[in-house]
Parts: sequence; C-alpha cells; structure tokens
Amino acid sequence: MTDSTWTTRSSGQAGGAPEQVGLGRHASPSTSEGTVPKTPEQIAYERGQQDAIRRLTTSHMTGWRITCGICWAFWTLLFGIGALVGLSHGGFGTFLVAGILAGLAGWYDYRIWTLKARRLTLFIIF
Repeated sequence: MTDSTWTTRSSGQAGGAPEQVGLGRHASPSTSEGTVPKTPEQIAYERGQQDAIRRLTTSHMTGWRITCGICWAFWTLLFGIGALVGLSHGGFGTFLVAGILAGLAGWYDYRIWTLKARRLTLFIIF
C-alpha cells in the first residue's frame, strides 16, 4: 500500500469511501474547544493594524483647520454682536436671526476645534 490520504477498502473495491482524510497543507489542527489560541505576536500584529487604520482615518490639526476655526470664531463674534445691537435697538426679529446664526456658527466652530468637522469652509453664502 502507498502512503496516501485516500485508501481503498481491504476487500479490493476501487473507488470506495475514504477511511482517513488528512488535514491538508493549510488547515490548522483544532483543539477540544474548536479554536486555536492566538499567539502574542498575532495579537500584537492585529492591534498594530487597528492602530494604523485609526491613524489614517483620524483628522489632524492642520493650518487650514486652524484658519477655518479662527474665521468661524470671528463670524460667531460678529453675529453675537449683531444680535446684541439688534436687541438694543428694539428689533426682536434682528436679534432672533442674528442669535440663531451666532449659535450655528459657534456650533460649527466648536466642531472644527474638536476635530469633528469633516468638511471645512471659511464661510457659507445663503
């Protein structure tokens, strides 16, 4: 008999069902739980891959982001002053519109400085 993973029955019938099948070249042996424990090297490699992905997808504080943040802080200040001037002159509608715009500009400025804003613009034309 040859050393093969496929053996024939002792009765001499060709093409019979295999009695013993090897694991193959790339199969890993299973333990009693059905999983193979990972080595510390594999765990460190996977953690390094996750860190690399996080570094690539995280925004950075760039000069453009700083410029946009300063510009939107200026817009927030300008709209806030406009709201106070509108209120002092008795224009409630002016106060309301300028206050809402100041709040939105401040919220966007906050998102710029906390690296949450993905698209950066200096100003938006309505």
